[in-house]
Amino acid sequence: MNNLPVIINGAGPVGLTMACNLARHGVAFRILDKAPEASEQSRALAIFPRTLEVFSTMGVLDQVLSEGQRLNRLSIYNDSKRLAGLEFNRIDSPWPFAISLPQSRTERILRARLETLGGKVEQKMELVGLDRHPDGVTGRYRRGDGTEETIAGSWLLGCDGAHSAARHLIGMNFQGAQYEEEFLLADVKVDSDLAADEAHLFLSRQGLLAYFPFRGGRGRLIATQEPGTHHLDQEEPAMEEIQQMARERCRFPLGLSDAVWKSWFRISHRMVEHYGAGRVWLAGDAAHIHSPAGGQGMNTGIQDAFNLAWKLALIIQARATLKLLDSYEAERMPVARSVVNLTDRLTRMGTAQHAAAQHLRDLFLPLLSGIPFLKDAMIERMAELSIDYRGSAWVENHGLGPIHAGDRAPDAILYDRTAGVERRIFDLLKTPGYLLLVFEGQKAAPPLDGLLRDLPGHAYRVTRPGREPEPGTLEDRDCRAGKIYGAEDDGLVMLIRPDGYVAFRGKEIANLEKYLALLKTA
Repeated sequence: MNNLPVIINGAGPVGLTMACNLARHGVAFRILDKAPEASEQSRALAIFPRTLEVFSTMGVLDQVLSEGQRLNRLSIYNDSKRLAGLEFNRIDSPWPFAISLPQSRTERILRARLETLGGKVEQKMELVGLDRHPDGVTGRYRRGDGTEETIAGSWLLGCDGAHSAARHLIGMNFQGAQYEEEFLLADVKVDSDLAADEAHLFLSRQGLLAYFPFRGGRGRLIATQEPGTHHLDQEEPAMEEIQQMARERCRFPLGLSDAVWKSWFRISHRMVEHYGAGRVWLAGDAAHIHSPAGGQGMNTGIQDAFNLAWKLALIIQARATLKLLDSYEAERMPVARSVVNLTDRLTRMGTAQHAAAQHLRDLFLPLLSGIPFLKDAMIERMAELSIDYRGSAWVENHGLGPIHAGDRAPDAILYDRTAGVERRIFDLLKTPGYLLLVFEGQKAAPPLDGLLRDLPGHAYRVTRPGREPEPGTLEDRDCRAGKIYGAEDDGLVMLIRPDGYVAFRGKEIANLEKYLALLKTA
């Protein structure tokens, strides 16, 4: 008999997101990390709009916004001019911007949230052995003092990064390659007239230089260097060298000083063959790593965890069958593959050395960013709002409309006339579980009692303006929510999953009941 439902190996942003969401869904776990304490290195820094929406659901958004630097756009330059600008305010989200925040501070926010939910990271616990059984796992952990502990659980989740012990112990291949280029990273104090609410990317003949502002007059610099220039495991960049690279590659004066972290590093692009094997599942860098170009890494991993946690909770609580886990790999692997391919192209574009390739890049970037629908597509992809699970076998769509099953559910404002308050759909998603919205047509919607009896969640009838309020109803006062979701005169049934994606879209309650039955029997 296993004495613990879930073991989480690794306490970076992905592991902490997993732990917070298992706690939100009422699942017991232990989260263990081999490091002696929480990391103080900033590492990943960009938090994009879809992840801000995830953080809203988790209850940590306000702290992230208060500590982070808002980035409204990305500006791209060559040696002589600004080539392109991508503005986040073109996207449809309550938070149409990115946040620049050192990973160490993001982790502190998530750790504090985990503690309010009753959890705590156990440090100095290294996974050194793993036995798998049909109904669980047994992990062998080495403590900081050299003693060992055997921990049995139903599931082990590998959230332990690029050098994942969990991945290694299950023998999962990590296919890919390493880039030839060397990269500089430095967190420094910056004195500059460059806008603090923009990320800046300089594509010069000497190589790439990126500058991401933090709050408090500090920022992150990333630059490329010719292969073989440095002994990466021996040298730390000199401040004079960093300043020289900035002078050569940036068109604007950058006064750099007081580096708190600087290093050379190499990057790879790799992916696993499968996200899981039996009772062991991987998320984040344990399953996929890629270039930092585009800043997608941490965001993709956090959304892996957000996708997996609620599904595992349903299975542990006997509300869904084991087959629901098939949807985790089916939904998230294409996203990771797309990110790996995109960041590979961006890296090769940014590090192009031949004059002809640089000329073509500098010619086409302004053209592409000047075409509105292409520009919007680039911004939505960077913001990660265009991700969908339409191909998943675990979503069901009936009919046509602006929102399809498998799409991210957009936000909208509804009005609770009984309580006299507005309720945003994103706020309703903060309560763990499914959200069922039944938009009335010309006829009132049928009673919703018992529809979600086998699932955690809450259901609301959405009425048209002027109908008499009843308990459990929300009013679409200006009909905007109905327009966003595509509700017509004959009504609409919309079931939103705990991760904010549409599970079911249709008009017939009977079809919804058949769909819900599949979760228990498929």
